[in-house]
Amino acid sequence: MDRTARSADLAALITDTRNSLMPIFGAMEVAEQEIVDAQVRHPNVADRIWRSFKLLVSTSDLLTRNELVYRSHCRELLERVAAGADTRPGTAAECCVALCEVSQRVPLNTSAAGLYARMWKAAGLPPIELGDASVHYEALESAAIDDKERDLRARLSQAERRLDSKPSS
Repeated sequence: MDRTARSADLAALITDTRNSLMPIFGAMEVAEQEIVDAQVRHPNVADRIWRSFKLLVSTSDLLTRNELVYRSHCRELLERVAAGADTRPGTAAECCVALCEVSQRVPLNTSAAGLYARMWKAAGLPPIELGDASVHYEALESAAIDDKERDLRARLSQAERRLDSKPSS
């Protein structure tokens, strides 16, 4: 292989590597911004929030491809950290991603569509027609939606997504 071909291969490798890493670095930047914002909201637990970066790992490519969805995921986890709540169950954003993927394969029944609308609103995502219909879904199927929410959050639970009680030295 001549020098020009090796240079082209190296340039392609560098470009591919950079393109692969850009979403990861972008997600890290978002996570860091959300941590700082959470520390401002909850100064009394700022140290615990500071140590929560490892919890903000994306569980889905779709989660990090949309900054609003990923920010929502981070924000919910950081609010749980601040409250001392369990960080393992799926977030509203993770539920939205799962329901999005399901809805592309099969039609959602009324309670599943209601759950999607509920999770969309809980994630604080921009208003859309689905979210506007949530009042109707809740009126028709609130108990079933409650059950589906508990089940989906449990299914999306990440056992390792826990904050150590003490900082490591």
